[in-house]
Amino acid sequence: MGNKIQQSPLDQNILDKLMEETGLEREVIIAWRKQFLLSSPSGKMGRKDFFKFYRSLRVESDDKVKEIANFVFTAFDRDSNGKIDFTEFLCGYTITSLGTMRQKLDYVFAIYDNDKNNSIDRKEMIRVISAMYSLLGKPNDDYPPERFTDDVFSLFDTNKDRALTKDEFIEGVMKNPYLSDIISPFNE
Repeated sequence: MGNKIQQSPLDQNILDKLMEETGLEREVIIAWRKQFLLSSPSGKMGRKDFFKFYRSLRVESDDKVKEIANFVFTAFDRDSNGKIDFTEFLCGYTITSLGTMRQKLDYVFAIYDNDKNNSIDRKEMIRVISAMYSLLGKPNDDYPPERFTDDVFSLFDTNKDRALTKDEFIEGVMKNPYLSDIISPFNE
């Protein structure tokens, strides 16, 4: 059955939608789909396959990429079904690579919002910041993730409810772009 999926052409409506959402040309989308199906012939990618695929896109070592890859997987899995289909992957990858800062931050927010309740609490932020420190090779002693998180909350949490909404998070990073290097795995 996997081979049948691999050989079937991409539905024109889906192709049109992907061209509109990503700004990519038809041929580029078709080429990306072929690559995706080589990695995941079923047309859906689980965490393990995603890690291998994401790992090939990063220069850092496996141990540094693994935890971030899990967070990125969760952000790309927009329907929270535990699998990433081609549309989720292409939209996520294109936006996080080529999108505007605001579009990238929408995905970054999803990385932090682990419980999908549309807000980020302190514990969620510390988990991701710790993984980002590891990815960046940043020592914890100079500016521990807990202190970094406290500083972010004091800057971003405008209504002081100890949770960051998507708007507070995105606006906070947009006003403090120097924090983006630590907060986002999608920087150039």
